[in-house]
Parts: sequence; structure tokens; C-alpha cells
Amino acid sequence: MKFEQIIASDILIPSLPTTVAQIFSEFQQPEPDMRKITALLSSEVGLTVRVLRLLNSARYGSGGQIGTVEAAIPLLGLKAIKQLVSAAAVGGAFKLVPGVDMTEFWRHSLDVAKIAQSLAASLKLDQGLAFTAGLLHGVGDLIMKKAMPNQPCLQAAFATDSDRHAKQTAELGYSYADVGAAFASKWRFPQALVDAIQNHPDPQDDVEADTLAGVLYLASWGGHAHELDLDAPALFAQYPQRVADAIGFTDGERLRSENPIEWTRPDEAGDFA
Repeated sequence: MKFEQIIASDILIPSLPTTVAQIFSEFQQPEPDMRKITALLSSEVGLTVRVLRLLNSARYGSGGQIGTVEAAIPLLGLKAIKQLVSAAAVGGAFKLVPGVDMTEFWRHSLDVAKIAQSLAASLKLDQGLAFTAGLLHGVGDLIMKKAMPNQPCLQAAFATDSDRHAKQTAELGYSYADVGAAFASKWRFPQALVDAIQNHPDPQDDVEADTLAGVLYLASWGGHAHELDLDAPALFAQYPQRVADAIGFTDGERLRSENPIEWTRPDEAGDFA
């Protein structure tokens, strides 16, 4: 299927859900009414569960569990919560994709999100934006799988296929990153996030011009390395030093360590999926 056909399809790339659009509208008010936002979230039980799961995954090191959206505002801020509400809605839009283990897909995506957030903290970038970009970086692959379930370049599991972008580009002329960026744009995610998803599989030499894409590239590498259970020599040999240097990330030893983050448990991902 051609790229233009995929992005033009309202079935493959659904529109922003009405409830989420209403929440967005309230967030755009000079003084958002959190009671109204909470009421809208409460009308969608599945969305509420996913939002709280993401709030606790992205709680920036705070102790304990966050039980309500209101309690998260002082920790994350309204902008980050808006992004996480949007990301949670994405989980609801892709509840079942034939041939994909959704719990495993979101487990890996949450791992990449956590690594991206950690890198952003080190680089003093927007942690909420980095977390959301990491969570959504592979959504384009789900859309392609729905459109072309038997396509050869879509058969391997996303989490362990580190050459997926190259295979898809060679086979189809576009990749999950292109489709994911189109989806993120349609759902009104910030342009910086759209660009990062678009560019992250193949950062250019001037990657410092799009630091978030470099962060997402490193986070994706870290997630794949964990899935492939690379040993220490392989981690050292395959570490993308050029990209790390370009964005000013100097703590490669931490990213190459066994536990650079608290890896996502299947039950944690199951709550989101």
C-alpha cells in the first residue's frame, strides 16, 4: 500500500476522539478547569486507567503512586499532563492489531519512553515531550501492520527488529517513522514531537539541530539492546557514539548499563494496553 493511501485513510489513522478533543479545548483555556477535565476523563474509564498508568511511569522520581490527575499537576505541569492524556488516548485507538502482542509492544514503548525521559533530564530538555515521543515512536508500525498484515518487512516483532526502518524503506519506500509522524500530526501533537518521530531512525550529521530526534534514537537503541539482551562487549561496540556526541550526551556508561531505567513489567504495560 502506498504511503499516501495510508495517511488518507480514516480507518487506519483515526481522528482525534471527541472526549480528547474536548479535553484539549479545556487545556487551551487561560485557566483550565481541572474538575471539568477530570469529569471528561472519568467518562472514559479505559482512558483514565491509561492516563494514571502513564502519570506513574513518568512521575519524574516522585515517591509513591499518583492516584488522580490533579495530584500530578504540581509534579509534571499542565503541558506534560496534556501530552500524556493524548498518549493515553493513542493506546485506546490501537487496542487490537492482528499479529501483534500489544502488551509486549507497549512494554517496549514504555521502556523507550522512560529512557528518552531520562536522557532529556540529563540534557535539560522537556522530559514530558521526550517521554511522549518515546511512547509513540513505534505507532506508525501498528498502522502499517493493520494496512498490510502480510508484508514481509512487518513480520518480525517491533521490539527486537533494530533494522526495521531500513527494511521498510527498501521494501516500501517509507517506514514506520513516516507513518507515525503523519499520525502524530493528525492528532495535534507538538511539531517538535512530529519531527522527532519522523527523523529518529536515521539522524543526520546535523542531529544537534533536532536534539529530540537524537534522544529518541538513543532511547530506541537502548530499548532494542535490552530486548536483544546484548552483553557488555556488544553494548560497547554498538553504542551510537556519534549521535550521543552530537546531542551532548556524555554518560554513555549509564545507557550501556544493565538497568539504565526501571524496566517495564508486563502487568504495567498490560494496564496501558
